[in-house]
Amino acid sequence: MRKHSKWLRVLLVLALALFAFAGCGGNGGEEEPIDIEDETPEIPAEVQAVMDHVTSLAANYALQLDGEWADEYVALLESGQGWDYPGYEDLKATLDQFRIESGAYYVYILTDMDPDDDYFEITVDGSEEPDDWMYQYEIEGQFLVAQNGEPCAALSAWDNDVDDPVWSAFAPVHDSEGNVVGILGVDYPAPEILDFPEWNRDSDEWNGMEVEF
Repeated sequence: MRKHSKWLRVLLVLALALFAFAGCGGNGGEEEPIDIEDETPEIPAEVQAVMDHVTSLAANYALQLDGEWADEYVALLESGQGWDYPGYEDLKATLDQFRIESGAYYVYILTDMDPDDDYFEITVDGSEEPDDWMYQYEIEGQFLVAQNGEPCAALSAWDNDVDDPVWSAFAPVHDSEGNVVGILGVDYPAPEILDFPEWNRDSDEWNGMEVEF
């Protein structure tokens, strides 16, 4: 996810393959039946392993943010102070630690600040060079699945740099009352995808697979 370019959305009606975490799928309507065998490519085992690993990282780290961390995060949002909030550095330090220990490139929180627009906003960014406070990212299906309560990986990698594909996954973060207050994003290096360019959205060979919601 973590790029400052806007993804060109390919409008495909897809039947999503099942992966390890249930609920990571779509419920959009279909005007005409499709031939699943022809339209939906099978996910190679190597690609599935990447998806499962990154989703597991996002899910497990998000659980560690539930409760106290998330309550402080809500206070941060309500303060309107952004990076100047007194507890911001402590919140960021937790995400920095997740990034360092996992080997992820980026670990961050996205929140849908305005449900009526087409964006999620990045807030606490556990990166060496954080995005601007409230930088907007166009909604992707995996954001919405996570916002709805289920960990979910993207259905494609993206290029962090030349020959440096990255896979992203997201998981819900709950406050002490059980409300989803944001989603945790993990962008993880996926060199395996160099052998599967059809599963990289920045490749000319991309198969067009996206999470529908």
